[in-house]
Amino acid sequence: MATALLSLVALAFAPPSVPSRSHAVAFVRGVRVSAQAGGPPAGVQSGAGGPPVSGGGPPAGGRGGPPPRTPVQQLLDNLFDFSFTLLYAFEPEGMLDSSKNLRVLWVRALLAASGRLDDPIAKELLPAATRWCVGPAVAPLWTPVLPKLEWIQQRTEFIDGVLSGFLETARKDGRAQAVLIGSGYDTRALRFSSAPVDFYEVDLPGVLEVKKAMCTKYAGAAAADAAAERSLGLDLNREASEMFPRLEKLGLKAGVPTIVVSEAVLFYLSPPAKRALLEGSARHIRRAPGSALALTDNLAPFVRSPGSEEAAQLLEEFGLSLEQHSSLWGGAIQFIHATAKAN
Repeated sequence: MATALLSLVALAFAPPSVPSRSHAVAFVRGVRVSAQAGGPPAGVQSGAGGPPVSGGGPPAGGRGGPPPRTPVQQLLDNLFDFSFTLLYAFEPEGMLDSSKNLRVLWVRALLAASGRLDDPIAKELLPAATRWCVGPAVAPLWTPVLPKLEWIQQRTEFIDGVLSGFLETARKDGRAQAVLIGSGYDTRALRFSSAPVDFYEVDLPGVLEVKKAMCTKYAGAAAADAAAERSLGLDLNREASEMFPRLEKLGLKAGVPTIVVSEAVLFYLSPPAKRALLEGSARHIRRAPGSALALTDNLAPFVRSPGSEEAAQLLEEFGLSLEQHSSLWGGAIQFIHATAKAN
């Protein structure tokens, strides 16, 4: 029963017809590596967590938020919310904040169990009674759905790669910093806990409260409390311009090498909020030599092209230089590694 439930969750979460790695358009410093951009079939509405069919950006009205859901998808969402309620019925924090963040966590645990992703901690944040669903013994049953989950694997591996390279360079100068925008139930602060880096997580207050409860179970109360001290709860659509000033009050330092991470967050923000986040991130990166931006996200309406030119031009506006670039779904998702532009 649990296996069937998680199969449905995984299939509903993943966008339709996710292209393979060979279908991405990749660039390094603007040089094309491979051609042919992929994308979902025309006219198909993506599932939760995927891009809008139009190529990204908030719905009409400019208020930001996920793309409209079809009646069938809304019905499935209700079913999954009810199913997660059952899965978490005996957890002290109950249903947690939303099934959206839970789906990402379950998918990463599944990919790790299948040997597709290096994330041993995702499973540990799940309810103990249900972890067997993504255990090694059950992992082979997930083989048919794994291709649908490749976009989660791609974005995780891209950011982990940029983060690892950043830390390798930054450790020469001492301790570094990482800002995770819309962190959700991201496991990086736990997976990279042995590295000389202080993680700052930004999300809605309710999400961070639940994340602390989950981490307490895994890492203990002291570690969870320490992480919570560097967590910032705010509504990015309304308070994007306040993010870095408030992070500095929590201890973020202007002159310390910092990596800013945005992973599938900008879908849900209005264009003004997106620009404010990019401006604030670039400003901080320029103030700290060796800093970087790692982004696997939607940049519409500023960037819609699958090529590197639009992305490079946008980053140049903010004083950043494009180091690596690739895209999915005809430019709906931009994979970007950027650093401060050389003077």
